[in-house]
Amino acid sequence: VNVWEHSGKYLEPAIFQQLKDEPDTVVLDVRNKVEWEVGKFKNAVALPIDHFRDLPQFLPELEPYKNKKVLAYCTGGIRCEKATAFLLENGFREVHHLHGGIIEYGKQTGGKDFDGKCYVFDERITVEVNEVNPTLISHCHRCGTLSARMVNCANPECNNHFAMCEECGWKYDGTCSDSCQQHPRKRTYDGSGYYVKGKGQEAGTRNQDVRR
Repeated sequence: VNVWEHSGKYLEPAIFQQLKDEPDTVVLDVRNKVEWEVGKFKNAVALPIDHFRDLPQFLPELEPYKNKKVLAYCTGGIRCEKATAFLLENGFREVHHLHGGIIEYGKQTGGKDFDGKCYVFDERITVEVNEVNPTLISHCHRCGTLSARMVNCANPECNNHFAMCEECGWKYDGTCSDSCQQHPRKRTYDGSGYYVKGKGQEAGTRNQDVRR
């Protein structure tokens, strides 16, 4: 896509907040599944993509919104440039995107109606956004309790990135399945679920490819 020729119109956070609940308006999350599972705008359309590059595959699912007002958003606003350009090039009539993304929305509006936490790409992993009506929406992969605590599977050949409560972390050695817990190359779980290359057992890194 050519973001210089096609791009959605910027919406400042306060305007985005005003428009998101209007009739014939669709709020579209263009992030990946790992990100929106831990937090997203209330009633947002979220696609089951593993990588941002997979978004075009879901164009048929987005076709019903072609004549609606689409309000796209992502973490900081960068991916929306390409996503909105892609939609416009494929016949969507009115496309906007949140200027500054979720992070700026939280700073300027208090984060009203953003459910859960915002996934970020540093050692914090998730951050609070909503100071108005906060809630949790993600569940522990093992027991199903509400949890926004994200870990990588201790099995380096899996390295799955998922939500896991602290109790299950210790109970299952930071693994996502029984087979991973029994894996001979399982890394030592220290309570964080974060593994750094070159330290301790053969290590994997935090799954940082979710935005690609």
